[in-house]
Amino acid sequence: MSVSWLPAISSLLIFSFEINVSVAIITFASKPKIIMSVLHDNSRDATEVINSLDNVNYKDHENGTGTNTYAALDSVHIMMNNQMQRLGMSTAAWQEIRHAIILLTDGKSNMGGSPKLAVDNIKEILNINQQRNDYLDIYAIGVGKLDVDWKELNELGSKKDGERHAFILQDTNALYQVFEHMLDVSKLTDTICGVGNMSANASAQERTPWHVTIKPKSQETCRGALISDQWVLTAAHCFRHAENSSLWRVNVGDPNSQWGKDFSIEKAVISSGFDVFAKKNQGILEFYGDDIALLKLAQKVKMSTHARPICLPCTVEANLALRRPPGSTCRDHESELLNKLSVPAHFVALNGSKLNINLKTGTEWTSCIQVVSQDRTTFPDLTDVREVVTDQFLCSGTENDDNPCRGESGGAVFLERRYRFFQVGLVSWGLYNPCGNSNKNSRQKAPRGKIPPPRDFHINLFRLQPWLRQHLEGILNFLPL
Repeated sequence: MSVSWLPAISSLLIFSFEINVSVAIITFASKPKIIMSVLHDNSRDATEVINSLDNVNYKDHENGTGTNTYAALDSVHIMMNNQMQRLGMSTAAWQEIRHAIILLTDGKSNMGGSPKLAVDNIKEILNINQQRNDYLDIYAIGVGKLDVDWKELNELGSKKDGERHAFILQDTNALYQVFEHMLDVSKLTDTICGVGNMSANASAQERTPWHVTIKPKSQETCRGALISDQWVLTAAHCFRHAENSSLWRVNVGDPNSQWGKDFSIEKAVISSGFDVFAKKNQGILEFYGDDIALLKLAQKVKMSTHARPICLPCTVEANLALRRPPGSTCRDHESELLNKLSVPAHFVALNGSKLNINLKTGTEWTSCIQVVSQDRTTFPDLTDVREVVTDQFLCSGTENDDNPCRGESGGAVFLERRYRFFQVGLVSWGLYNPCGNSNKNSRQKAPRGKIPPPRDFHINLFRLQPWLRQHLEGILNFLPL
């Protein structure tokens, strides 16, 4: 892919996918100036590309007397010709490159002749025809409130069924949203993980497309996360009262729209180590160790903007998304994802919105779990907090954290890195239910001075690696521990 004149945010987004990218940057007014060429090695390095964008000196064009769009596009044509000469016209290395040109302008082209002539030359060198239409995308974007020529932009932009390539936008915020929609990840690889649409116009489900609802018959009881095109990760306690899991359904996609679809369950794999009454004789009325389960859907899920797996750490797929070297280990992933005493993370609410928590590690984890001893109702004779909160659990619920409601159990606890999302835990249990008996859109903060204070505990997927590997071998590709 060759890209000319790309904003830094979009460079980061494109580089976050598992594709080989070369980026060119060209600024122009009366004359074009090449900031970076696709022929240069640095064009494949995200850091170098973004550094070049950050250091663009627009004063180079302050004496420009007009907007020469033709010359800018012609410099792209010349660069492509040089690339073709280097690779060889008939080689697959040249023939299989997919090119995207993103043209940003704050005014109409008023010198240098018709820019369409340069576009025609570009199409000719790339041999663009009906069979090779996917090998070139030209996005023509007018930004700002100046007199941008819509007719010219529309003429320059690619014409493809169901796709838009010409825009007039008021500001950079609108520009960011357009770039989000340009990057149609469904065309990259079928099950690329951890991709959520973060544009302002995206629906809640598009922002967290791995999020699923688990329901026996028609009643919603738990949540879960797609981790492949056929497997869902959730909590074992969701199945405590399950009479027959074959009657249960998993809703994938938005349950409130045409995008949602119910799947039956082919197989439920519930951790044999889970027993909520395992420590009752120790005065621990409820214990949630090994609170993990997997569901195999009866059919594969068709990937879309509403249904896509989240990245599971310690897998090759997550390693690619993190842009780590091939020799990385599970411990490397834990060090990168849980790298602070307080790690910002998220879970999905009953109404689909993304809520915020902070996962505690190290000394902050020790402090976070201590309040469990104040819950004398559930743990009347507790002498050692770690009998209840083992190292299988992540802890949140301090400061201004949101608290999961009953019914949000099993949902992913996830982080964002490099514009991709990684599940590090799953919602298991807590000391406070902010929804009480009210509807799912009404959440109440815990009252000040509540005893015990609110705390929430999430199964730490780094601690359940042996179980995950045992049941997902051949489904996901795991890294060494």
